[in-house]
Amino acid sequence: MRRLILFLCLLPIWAHGDCQTIQRTDTPRRVATLGAKPKPGTPKSTGFRPNYDNSVSMKAFYDRIEQLPEDHPEALKASEFISNPFLLVAEPMLQHYTAQVKTKCAVVKDTVANFHDTSYIDTLFQLHFDSSTVELYYPLYTKRFLLSYADIKSPNLALKNGIKVGCTRQELLQKLQEYKLFIKEQKNVVEVCDLEQNSWLRFHLTKGKVSSIQYEGYVD
Repeated sequence: MRRLILFLCLLPIWAHGDCQTIQRTDTPRRVATLGAKPKPGTPKSTGFRPNYDNSVSMKAFYDRIEQLPEDHPEALKASEFISNPFLLVAEPMLQHYTAQVKTKCAVVKDTVANFHDTSYIDTLFQLHFDSSTVELYYPLYTKRFLLSYADIKSPNLALKNGIKVGCTRQELLQKLQEYKLFIKEQKNVVEVCDLEQNSWLRFHLTKGKVSSIQYEGYVD
C-alpha cells in the first residue's frame, strides 16, 4: 500500500518531467503554420539603372531618311547642334565665346601651319577659365572660327540648350533627346555624336549630375 501511495505521489513529477523531453504531436494547424512560406512582399529596389542607348532607333531613323533631301529638318537641327553646341549664332566669333563665359577668362593665342597647305599659317585661340578650356581654330583661308575642343568643368559656360555642369542625368538625357543624335551611356559617361561620328560630346556624371563636359569637333 505504501508503494502504491509513493508511486501516485511521484506520478505528476514524472509526467511533468517527461513533457520537457517528448516532442509535441504535430497538429494540422501546426503543420500548416510550419509549412507555409512567407508571402513575397514588394521587391526592394536594387538601385540598378539601365544605361541609355538609342543607337538602334537612330540608325533606323537615318536609314529611313536616306533617300530624302540632305536638308531634312531634324537631321539638320542635329548637325547644327553638334557642330556648334555652345552658341546660337551660325558663324560665331571669338567675342561671342568670351561673352558667353559667365566669369573672367584669359585668351591665349598661338599659330600653327595648315594641315593641307603649310604655306598658310592658321591661328589657335584658347579660352581658359575655372580650370576649363575652349579651343577655337581659325584657318587663314576661310577666316571662320571653328570649335575644335572643349573641356568644361564649370557651370559658367552652358550649352545653347541649357545643359551645363551641375544638371541632373534626367535633365541631360531629356534635353539631348530633342536632337536626332546618337546617345550612348557607359560607366557614368554619356557620349553623343552625329551620324558620321565626326564630332563628339562627352558628359561625365558624378552622383547623378554632370561634373564635366568634353567636346571634340571636326576641323579640316
